Amino acid sequence: MNLRPVRFLPIVIVGLAAPLLVPTPAPGQPIDDLREQADQLTTQIEENGAKVAALGEQLNVAQIKVDEAQAKITDAQAQIDAAEARIDELRVLIAERAAAIYRTAITSDPLGAVNTEETSDAAARSKYTDVATARDDALVDELAAAKSDLERERATAEDARQAAQRERDELAAAQAAADAAAADQEGLLAQVEGDIAGLVAEEQARRQAALATAPPKPNSVPKSSGPPPLGNGGAGAAVGYAWAQVGKPYCYGGTGPGCFDCSGLTQGAWAAGGVSLPRTSGAQAGATTPISTSDLQPGDLITSSSWGAHIGIWVGGGYIHATHTGDFIKFVPGAGSVVDARRV
Repeated sequence: MNLRPVRFLPIVIVGLAAPLLVPTPAPGQPIDDLREQADQLTTQIEENGAKVAALGEQLNVAQIKVDEAQAKITDAQAQIDAAEARIDELRVLIAERAAAIYRTAITSDPLGAVNTEETSDAAARSKYTDVATARDDALVDELAAAKSDLERERATAEDARQAAQRERDELAAAQAAADAAAADQEGLLAQVEGDIAGLVAEEQARRQAALATAPPKPNSVPKSSGPPPLGNGGAGAAVGYAWAQVGKPYCYGGTGPGCFDCSGLTQGAWAAGGVSLPRTSGAQAGATTPISTSDLQPGDLITSSSWGAHIGIWVGGGYIHATHTGDFIKFVPGAGSVVDARRV
């Protein structure tokens, strides 16, 4: 995934700052106006929460890039150290051979070379020494060239690590700004809801009465416990795992068991089903098979926006996903918000 934080971050920050322009409720304001403001704030909080979650997924990808670059640096350095150790070892051997040749030369009989056989032996030793020295020199040169190549690889990996760290830090800063904006929005919403507490109670009572008299929907599923797993084998275990996490909080980078982000939830669900998925939503989509949203089966992966931003798991009659900071893992009935799907 090719991230472009310089162009993306201003868009996110502007989008998060815009909801703060909602006016503060005035005393005695009509209930309909207060209700409209509450609805606007709720919608904006949901939208901005999705942006925060998307930033979290991009931050995951950036951290993986940093880790991969660091691993390359570590590997290159280990090979450089090994090459340097081998070069030092060869130099010691060459020095020892030269010393041995020198000692042989000064202890030999000065008249020994007059003997034809000894002269031949001396020439052979000299030729062997020349060949051995040339071979050692070539090996040292080869190791030195390999070391230079490794140093270039290490420098390239270091550049990649620094670029990935800058990208990660920019995304982290944007996420912090997004969380701060979300906190301001929550404060405004609490103020509006405080002024219309009576309306909220009335609306809740009305909805409860409507639910009590309405016939059950064919695809309705209890939110907390969920139905038995509907898939077979791995899919059934993945769906069962997802249902067991409903109600737990969202947390950036979370992979359980106490809290999850969106891709951490789907990764954990399919780990329970015996399948190892990559860490991020985009990578999970890339590792699975595209399917039509009209052919959804329990265990399928879905997105309601884009694969690089968000992911959930279809459980039959709807999907379960980890939403955004400040919210909880929840079940969403129906497929109306599903825009794409993958099969594991």
